[in-house]
Amino acid sequence: MGKVPYYTDPPSYDVFLRDHLHANVPAVLGPKLIAHWPARKHWIRPLDRRSSSSQDDGSMQPASEPDYAYLRHAFADTEVQVAVCDERDFTDQKRVAMGFGEFVDHWERGSQDGSRYYLKDWHFAKTAHGSQAYTVPDLFADDWMNEYWMQNTDDDYRFSYMGGDGSFTPLHADVYRSYSWSCNICGIKKWTLFSPDQEPLLKDKLGNLVYDVRHVDPQQFPQFAKTRPIVLYQRDGETVFIPSNWFHQVENMGATISINHNWMNATNIETCFASLCRDLDDVERSLEDVQASMDAAEFTSTCQHVLLLHSGWNWRTLHELLACIQRRLLSYDSHDGGDDAALARQPPVAWQLDLIASLQACLAKYPHFAAYVAIE
Repeated sequence: MGKVPYYTDPPSYDVFLRDHLHANVPAVLGPKLIAHWPARKHWIRPLDRRSSSSQDDGSMQPASEPDYAYLRHAFADTEVQVAVCDERDFTDQKRVAMGFGEFVDHWERGSQDGSRYYLKDWHFAKTAHGSQAYTVPDLFADDWMNEYWMQNTDDDYRFSYMGGDGSFTPLHADVYRSYSWSCNICGIKKWTLFSPDQEPLLKDKLGNLVYDVRHVDPQQFPQFAKTRPIVLYQRDGETVFIPSNWFHQVENMGATISINHNWMNATNIETCFASLCRDLDDVERSLEDVQASMDAAEFTSTCQHVLLLHSGWNWRTLHELLACIQRRLLSYDSHDGGDDAALARQPPVAWQLDLIASLQACLAKYPHFAAYVAIE
């Protein structure tokens, strides 16, 4: 695959389901998809420059910039976590807490300050202004992750990213190996994508992942030269869909704002489950030295606790997520067609229910699974 499909007009759900969700293929969608968003009207102001019409012209300039005064007023009292892009912290960047107004001061100054600080993973939709800034596009509405997490926890996977020219996110695959969508409110993002089959080429002999694709040590990562990256430039108003298991690095060109969700549903839940199983295997191997000092139930409980801390979910999380979605799917029969719009934005319900039953059966095969999830 040499180039990511581009849609000037949003595709139908059936086309997106077939060609991108089931096929696990990335896509770029033009500005029409989110032209109605309040964030595209109120969070930004136009620049005199206009971006090039070429999708992959690296010399293009942003068409708009943040309205710093509006944003500072809207979110002034919010504390945020900001990545320090020039300070590495193991496989990520150092994070610091600061007030949103202080971050905007750095951001608006640009230059070194603007490229150094990058507001990431901000759960802005929980704020009053954030919740009114956008609506989820219909193509992405079938979202098991946020449906479960928002109903059952205080957490979610709805984020905003704000950064200056040169700020970046190191190479990674998304949490739980989920899907993600990213809508550019303003600015341009350079994405470097690697298909799932290239994962071994991105790691050294110890399993460490390349941190920054712009600076790769050929001695540590001798296989990296064999990779076949796809580079795309996401312009103002465009949306990028990143499928499961696609590694990617993102660099900002100009002052950039994006709204992003991580998400999963029936079309990638098996991939996410496989990731959970691999993480559990890693945890169990790391605890082998203490296994003999515990009975089987205690070892299982300890591994699940460590898995939750390490990966953000475990058996109980997945068990409860599947039950949550199963209840909703089973409820459609009793609604007398009242959910026709929702049904048109997801795969066939019977297929989803069969898949959930299959995954529940897989979980049940693990020794001590039933006893563990029964513990409150």
